[in-house]
Amino acid sequence: MSLSFALPPQNTFFNLTLHAGLTLLASYISPDLMPVVGAGKLILHYRPSDDELCRAIKDFVGELAKGEYGLAPPLGPDLARLDNLRDFLSKVVGATVEPRAESILDAYAKYACELAKRGQLVSELERALSVFENGYPNDAQICDIPMLTTLAPEFMEGVKVLGGVGLGAVPDRYAFSKIRVGPHSVCLGVAGLWATLMAAQDGLLYFAIPYTSTPFSVKADNLRNAQKRRIQVLRGCVPRSIPLLVLAVALSTAGINDPARRTVLVVVQRGGRRVDLLEQGLPLSLDTALLFADELYLKDQGRGVDERVMPRLLNLVTAGLRDPLPGARDAQCAQKLHEVSLRVGQLIFLVLTRVIEPYVLRYELARQLYAQSDLSFEECARRRGAFLTPSDVEEVVSAAEKALSMAQASVSVIPTKL
Repeated sequence: MSLSFALPPQNTFFNLTLHAGLTLLASYISPDLMPVVGAGKLILHYRPSDDELCRAIKDFVGELAKGEYGLAPPLGPDLARLDNLRDFLSKVVGATVEPRAESILDAYAKYACELAKRGQLVSELERALSVFENGYPNDAQICDIPMLTTLAPEFMEGVKVLGGVGLGAVPDRYAFSKIRVGPHSVCLGVAGLWATLMAAQDGLLYFAIPYTSTPFSVKADNLRNAQKRRIQVLRGCVPRSIPLLVLAVALSTAGINDPARRTVLVVVQRGGRRVDLLEQGLPLSLDTALLFADELYLKDQGRGVDERVMPRLLNLVTAGLRDPLPGARDAQCAQKLHEVSLRVGQLIFLVLTRVIEPYVLRYELARQLYAQSDLSFEECARRRGAFLTPSDVEEVVSAAEKALSMAQASVSVIPTKL
């Protein structure tokens, strides 16, 4: 027996967030599940019991609330659109549901478990998400909720003609008004937002979302581990440097099966009553960067904790993704570490994209790190676990060379005709 859900049109933000919510939820049903995506559907080749699904939703929501994923998404622009959902959930749980992600998802988990007690959770969820046509009409029959701008920011960019999103050639604002959703699609979409929101600054929201190519199948536990690792490292990081972000994604997920590590960046702008899409689907997974990180990870397995190179390199890389705090005790050192991180990340990225040779990296890393007389910088970087020694630099260069060699070998295999 299987469980099947229709997905929103591919390449929409709603597709990315709901897919993330559903695949992560699958890992709480069973870590060995392999969600399959294809032909507009997500299929689980296992049908959980109502109690299993109730427990999975509770555990997922509980870990979101504990901070094991990203930041709680702000829902302010959708206050009025959330009224029906809040009223519906408030009646179910017997308490006021606030217009906050934590309050809404906590109430949704209670609603799901009430359905489970009546033996209706699996069947209701499956029916609610069985068809996507101008939204989820079956879900809207449970509780009719206008589409949230937070889940569909591309519709708010202006009046454009959008074919290919399942709504025909209808101007955006009119198409947006036709989309109806319900408690399951909204709450699981919000869960996907929460699991992937890495930073919020100056009205911009930055999401690191698992990449959902089709056909797509990967072990659910790998997806969960990869998302937890990358989002914990990237939490609070504003991605001003894409090379650093690519390296951080690769290093934070090293050792996990490749498809689970594929990541895209989405940037949205939040206003008072609307959300606009600024960047969607920027790939953050460079093949040579993934191979580079795996090589460092494998070498580190034979070393003691204090001797491992990859954690120090990851700390150095993320220092460039976080703004130094003005007025801090070691603000000057933190600023220099930030600047060195940007240069080091750029150098490694240039090597992994074959712009410069690895031997140049060896010289430049030495010049940036230990071949200087600034002992205060070295002490500061060491305190933060972000200093690379000469032997560390050799390991980094060696891993880059090995990654490039492996990538070249994989494309050099030319099939011959029989």
